[in-house]
Amino acid sequence: MGEIKPPKLESLIGMNTYRSKTPGIGGVIKQLPEDFIVEEITPEGRVLELDKDLGFEAGERKEYLHFTLQKYNWDTLRAVKVLSNRLHTSRKRFGFAGTKDKRALTAQRVSVWDTTVEQMREINLKDVTLKDYCYCDERINLGGLQGNRFTIVIRRLGLGEKEVEDRIRSITEELNQRIPNYFGVQRFGTVRPITHRVGEMILRRNFKKAVMVYLSEVYEGESPESSKARDFLAKTDDFKEALKVFPKHLGYENSMLNHLARTPTDYIGALRRLPKKLRWMFIHAYQAYIFNLALSEYIREGTEVESLPLPGYGIVLDQTTADILKGKNISQEDFNIKEMPELSSEGLLRESFMEVRDLEILYAGDDELNDGLKKAAIRLSLSKGSYATSVLREIMKNEYWKTR
Repeated sequence: MGEIKPPKLESLIGMNTYRSKTPGIGGVIKQLPEDFIVEEITPEGRVLELDKDLGFEAGERKEYLHFTLQKYNWDTLRAVKVLSNRLHTSRKRFGFAGTKDKRALTAQRVSVWDTTVEQMREINLKDVTLKDYCYCDERINLGGLQGNRFTIVIRRLGLGEKEVEDRIRSITEELNQRIPNYFGVQRFGTVRPITHRVGEMILRRNFKKAVMVYLSEVYEGESPESSKARDFLAKTDDFKEALKVFPKHLGYENSMLNHLARTPTDYIGALRRLPKKLRWMFIHAYQAYIFNLALSEYIREGTEVESLPLPGYGIVLDQTTADILKGKNISQEDFNIKEMPELSSEGLLRESFMEVRDLEILYAGDDELNDGLKKAAIRLSLSKGSYATSVLREIMKNEYWKTR
């Protein structure tokens, strides 16, 4: 059996191989929000099971009130914003361990400062349940969880039920609970996978090219209006005229173009019109790209490595990562960016594999939403910071990020 080739987008971002050799089952996820269930696992190991009374007791009033936020097709940040508005208080009073998927059915613990159970019980939001109240002395901070349990329905399967189950079991055995800890497609952009390419140009000190990659590179999947505007800028380099044709919803692009219309050669200034976090993501995405390439190489060789570096100016590189950087003509010192010091990076280590616990097939059967096709449901638990899409990538072996 020949090597299974990942989709083109994954190859562009360095995800060049799979760890398992069994063919995937294909299919799509998130056709319905309830096809993707995320139940937080608390630091004590308690799973926040949906629609269950978990026996929390409010107790006597303390500085913080903790509660379970169960939401259907809601973004975590939006839910917190609406709750703060209803309580006429600041969003800064809320704390949570991490954001959960929007198009999903999820449960997570949230804390709020100086608020009572009675105040919370007066809030009624569509598709949101607030429950399991408990007064505590501490705020819930980012990372304050053990992990998440996922229950995922994969639909539109063109295989028989037995074949679906056999392939999932075979893949699970091959993986032996260890999934490649790649940086996934969301880190780079699913419509325009340019984040790491902008980072590369910054590392090469080609700030004009960095700006032009961000503003003018055209990819399939964007609206015709956006593609036409980017193409116009690529052909003309006319920032003032481009301002007239760039769609207003491209706010970051318009902010950069406004700056360049006034000072046409200040490319660093144009990049600094972007939020600092986004600018930092450019360098981080390039580090992630190199990490993905190195991990792909080790998996192909059949070599197990516990961790690999995200390259920077102050970290020791393994030979494979060093060779990849050398082949790209990028040096470690290039990550010390004196022209934009806020983007400099020493580098850090990242685990090469993540552990999957309790992966099981719940069922495989007819797909009631798609005539003549099958569906399958799986359940698994992951540690904090790990993404279920990394597991789905090995099981589905297709463009799994294209939901519905």
